[in-house]
Amino acid sequence: MMEFMKMGMAIAAGATALALALPASAEMNLNFTDQSANRGARAEATNWFAEELEKRTNGEIKTEIHWGGALLKAKAATKGIGDGAADAGFIIGVYNPGLHPGFLLADLPTKYSDPWSSTRAFYELNTKNEAMKAEWDALNLHFVANITTGPIQMVCKDKAVASIDDFSGLKVRGISVYGKVAKDLGAIPVKMTAYDTYQGLDTGLIDCTMFYSYAIPAFKLNEVATDVTMLDWGALMALAVVMNKDTYEAMTPEQQAVVDDLGSEMVDVYAKNLSAANGEAIDDLKADGKISFSSFEDTQKQQLLSASKSYLDDWKGKASAAGIDADAMLADYMEMLAKWDAEREAKGYPWSR
Repeated sequence: MMEFMKMGMAIAAGATALALALPASAEMNLNFTDQSANRGARAEATNWFAEELEKRTNGEIKTEIHWGGALLKAKAATKGIGDGAADAGFIIGVYNPGLHPGFLLADLPTKYSDPWSSTRAFYELNTKNEAMKAEWDALNLHFVANITTGPIQMVCKDKAVASIDDFSGLKVRGISVYGKVAKDLGAIPVKMTAYDTYQGLDTGLIDCTMFYSYAIPAFKLNEVATDVTMLDWGALMALAVVMNKDTYEAMTPEQQAVVDDLGSEMVDVYAKNLSAANGEAIDDLKADGKISFSSFEDTQKQQLLSASKSYLDDWKGKASAAGIDADAMLADYMEMLAKWDAEREAKGYPWSR
């Protein structure tokens, strides 16, 4: 009897040892951090990603999204995700410039502003350029997808910005480096949140504000603005969904493939949502007829790009100091932008083909 008990214990111990030797369970519950509210084109794309990840892994990977910075604030997101305080989430490069010397290239003005071709180009840079991949590795992050704010436009009251010269003397709420270029061109910068721009335009505290097309009616600026200049002068794009590298590497190869496929698809899903929101907003504003629309001629756009050159040079200096071949990375990026924009012109958007 005792021998049978010993045999049973030996079998049980062997089974336990075998179980411990096997890979950990493939089931995962991801904590995803996001600083924004659960609404808008980005939130829709994020929810889509989480739902598709669960569906395509047959329920093995579930995602709990913590909105409104409830898990990590925006400035803490890059380090927090890298350290494992969250498994994945949304990060904004400009909040931690010292951590993202290469990534911040995408926030600089270019002649390309289409949401789809721009994000596809930057996605390719992040997934194929060795210096960018090394930057993510150093942060213990796995790059998943990137998004864009969309083109930056100029919304004004009783002013029309039809040329470079028209910036002179304008009181302008700017956005990032684009606002700095406007100042260099003679504008008077006024610090103000997006939420205060309605009152700012209404009272004359500002003449113009840089804004995104889809947000103009959302913030009801059409009630006080008289003119919109479609600058289409690049966009802020150092915005990404990333995953803790250890979390990613704990997944099976099949699960990793799903994450990477969804990251690429998310670029298209988001660009489609944003393009639709921008188009609808501008169409509605034009139909209303209360706002005059204008745009810069090609020569004027080239002058805008020339005016921003010093900021590109500044990026090169900082990227080089971080050990990046800045000229090579920039050349890769510009080649990718041209390639994807040419595909858009030749074939249209993927969701319309």
